[in-house]
Amino acid sequence: MKERLEKLKAYLRSERSQGLTEFAIIAPVILLLTFGIIDFGRGLYLYITLQQAANEGARVAVRASYFIDPNGASHTWPTDTDVANAIAGHAVIMNLANNPACPNGPLPNGGIPQGSPSKPAVNTGWIFITDPSTAGNGTPNGPRGGLGSYPPPNMGAGCNNVTPATGNEPIKVTLWYTFQPITPLIQQAVGNNVVITAYAVYRAEYSN
Repeated sequence: MKERLEKLKAYLRSERSQGLTEFAIIAPVILLLTFGIIDFGRGLYLYITLQQAANEGARVAVRASYFIDPNGASHTWPTDTDVANAIAGHAVIMNLANNPACPNGPLPNGGIPQGSPSKPAVNTGWIFITDPSTAGNGTPNGPRGGLGSYPPPNMGAGCNNVTPATGNEPIKVTLWYTFQPITPLIQQAVGNNVVITAYAVYRAEYSN
């Protein structure tokens, strides 16, 4: 009887050791998959938020005549500032306050964020209010009210001046946001090169 108990104890110890070994092997894979799923969910959530913010910004850009902005100020025609405030007000979890050098175009790298030498800093975004082209280098390229107070008056050389839309000309709002995964292995694989983009094109509702 005693011999059987000793064999049973030895068997249980070996099973426990085998289980711990198997867990040690599988645990990193499980953790990687778990955090990978979390990163994917974060990226999808940010994209949906950006797309909704772009829609809201474009809607404000094409409004006709009198309206009241989110801060309660009244305007006759929307400006770049009104569009930026509407976007920031919708995407409250994101830092979209870092303005690009050329908010009214052209967009960096011809409007293609992949491989662009100029892109937002990690976990921040840029707002562009342009014509409907990918590069944002045509006209019209802004809402009827013009620039407003956005961005600061230190725009870089080569930037387009605001050419306000008239009548039913289209205005495009484009958002770039540099997303950084929280999973270290994925961070090493993609670095800070994941730029989430969203855009919306609306036609102006101006009467002339």
